[in-house]
Amino acid sequence: MTAQEANLCFHCHLPIPNDFNQNFEYQGKTRQFCCLGCFCIAETIISSGLDDYYKFRTAVAPKADELIPGEFKVYDEQEVLESFTSSSSEYSQTIELICENLQCSACSWLIEKQIGKLPAVSKVSTNVTDQTVYLDWDKKKSKLSDILLKFHHLGYPVKPYNPEQVSSLHQQQNKSWLKRLGLAGLGMMQVMMYAVALYIGAFDGIDDVHQSFLRWVSFLVATPVLFYSGFPFFSNAYRAIKTWQLNMDVPIAVALSLAYITSIWATLSNSGEIYFDSVTMFVFFLLIGRYLEYQARQEVRKQFDFKDSLSALLVNRIGSNKTIKAVPVQKVVLGDSLLIKPGEPIVFDGVISAGESSINEAMLSGEFMPSNKRQGDKVLAGSINGDSPIEVEVTHLKEQGFMNNLKQMQKKALLDKPKITLIADKVARYFVTAILLLAVSTFTFWYLKDPSQALWITIAVLVVSCPCALSLATPVALACGVSSLNHRNFLVQDQDFLQKLSLATDVILDKTGTLTKGELTVESISNFTDKSNQSLLAIIASLESSSEHPIALAFKGYSNIKIQAKDIKVYPYAGVAGNIEQERYWFGNKFFISDNTQTQECLMNTSCLYLTNYNSILAEITLSDKLRDELHNSCRDLMKAGKRLHLLSGDPSGQVKALAEDLGIEDWRNNLKPEEKLDYIKSLKSSSEMANILTIGDGVNDAPAMAASDTSIAMAGASELTKVNADSYLLSAKLADIQFALKKSAQTNNVIKQNLTWALCYNIFMIPFAIAGMIPPYLAAIGMSLSSIVVVINSLRLNPK
Repeated sequence: MTAQEANLCFHCHLPIPNDFNQNFEYQGKTRQFCCLGCFCIAETIISSGLDDYYKFRTAVAPKADELIPGEFKVYDEQEVLESFTSSSSEYSQTIELICENLQCSACSWLIEKQIGKLPAVSKVSTNVTDQTVYLDWDKKKSKLSDILLKFHHLGYPVKPYNPEQVSSLHQQQNKSWLKRLGLAGLGMMQVMMYAVALYIGAFDGIDDVHQSFLRWVSFLVATPVLFYSGFPFFSNAYRAIKTWQLNMDVPIAVALSLAYITSIWATLSNSGEIYFDSVTMFVFFLLIGRYLEYQARQEVRKQFDFKDSLSALLVNRIGSNKTIKAVPVQKVVLGDSLLIKPGEPIVFDGVISAGESSINEAMLSGEFMPSNKRQGDKVLAGSINGDSPIEVEVTHLKEQGFMNNLKQMQKKALLDKPKITLIADKVARYFVTAILLLAVSTFTFWYLKDPSQALWITIAVLVVSCPCALSLATPVALACGVSSLNHRNFLVQDQDFLQKLSLATDVILDKTGTLTKGELTVESISNFTDKSNQSLLAIIASLESSSEHPIALAFKGYSNIKIQAKDIKVYPYAGVAGNIEQERYWFGNKFFISDNTQTQECLMNTSCLYLTNYNSILAEITLSDKLRDELHNSCRDLMKAGKRLHLLSGDPSGQVKALAEDLGIEDWRNNLKPEEKLDYIKSLKSSSEMANILTIGDGVNDAPAMAASDTSIAMAGASELTKVNADSYLLSAKLADIQFALKKSAQTNNVIKQNLTWALCYNIFMIPFAIAGMIPPYLAAIGMSLSSIVVVINSLRLNPK
């Protein structure tokens, strides 16, 4: 660093004042700044992974005259903006933001309501689970910095999404929740011990000195519990009030504040009652509910995280002189030509520039049979090269590729909120307004009648009527229900899935990959030689030894080291040929055999495979797909539960009919195209208004049917598009888990109804007694806490055993 550079600000290149010293280490050098604003801007850019801004900027950055506006203005720089936004049109921009203060549905509602009102914002969606915000705005109408500044003023500062930061953020927040909960629990136990002594002293007598001492100690313990453990309730209430809105934390904050302030007054005046025990208990039990909900959401988030199947760190890049060099994936640029060997994953979307091979796209399409790809055909990241080496020209880097787009689609699928939660939130907001009006009316009435009782009775009304149980009734039950499904390998995408699933009357089943495993096995062999079946199968295994084709995998168990094929030649999507002991063998479908040998095509059919020498057929092989374990029991259980089963398959063979008859499914169709499956579902719906359809499938061809159904489940190994469009994804491939999900759905709905009934009945029953002055505040706090505990405990019955 030159002397001149040392005296200039790293961000704006203005002189650094002599009396200002602010710096940090970056790229092995100490970077100096002229003001706190420039320091914070640079720290934000670098911590967000946007330090390319400093590498490629063509002009000096503007000076940050004010800390917050200056920090946001950097996001208006074109180089920075392009690095984390996407465009759907000339002016429409989309950005994913991370919001540390996004904690609950009340926060979500407030953000969407306030930010959504801005003229430039076309859509704002929040994901509480990931603490992310998706923002669509018109850059012609507003700069991004102005919108981010609105987030800041609202109390929800945001910054561009960074996966590493999200993981670190959740770890920090989990520690914060545990610290708040631990302090509240310890504080509650301590204050309760002092309260017991005070209650006993009230009946048996206690001198003023000891009473005053216990009250002051209770105050000292309750204060950090209220202001540290209870901070989330006060901060959420403050944000709501600041925007002239009401949420469930408002009456909680008011009740806590009144109980705390009046207890301090009672302690100072040594008269009246103190309610520090109620304050700590109130905070502790509320935190339990919030933490349980937070943990359940994090479990869902972890389960939904895509595991990157493209684990390759190096790829083979072909140079201009046809030399091949292994390079890190980060060094690949658009237009590079890569060599993909047989069995290797395709890491980047691209086009085959040389070669021909079978490509296994099971991860993307759910189809276990590979597809033949030739020069000029597109290949997608995530697929596996099968038989022969190919050269692929890179058309999309990983961050712009098909797989990354699927990840973004899946994340956005979590943005919608359950309808029942939206209803509960709306009812609760009206309920909060009614509570506050009722509290004011109660205070006015008692102040005119008996001023000495007005404050205590008002606190009792606020505490006893606080909709804490109502706010916990739905989210805790849903979180526990989802957590239970997670433990049975269900990933829930649609937040209404648990409510809708139990209503299903008709279940649409696909065959391949849903009722079957998608794993080929040898069903039968017709032997036309004097050799044993085992020897013939060993010959086929040797011919297929160099292939990863699903058909080849069906013969791996029959290999014999004494039988080794040489001069093997693979014919993609047709067959294979090779020499064994001076004799040439061919194995494949009838068209491949008839084109390459002198065998008679009329003796063969299209549903079998054949092993031949040049002149005659040696064996006819029939392959079949393995049925899933416990298939018969699962279908029988579904039918016993009153569900009508329908088998719809694209398989043209007679196996569909045979399987349907074996399972006792009367309604079946084979050789169906995707649009025909869709028509079947529409016809089923039109024939009965009561029909509620659940579709279970795994391939892209099932996606339209899933979209038309009331709810859907994607099986293990499903195509990525099918996973994204389905309401849930079953990882285990165990059909028995579907019956479990149906039962858990019904149980969750019942628990939610029980919770809501209890919460509303409790409030309706207890409020009149509180207004009449028959319930002291400490009993109101105990009753309110017990009401919340009842809801939480009832919901915990849904948790996995």
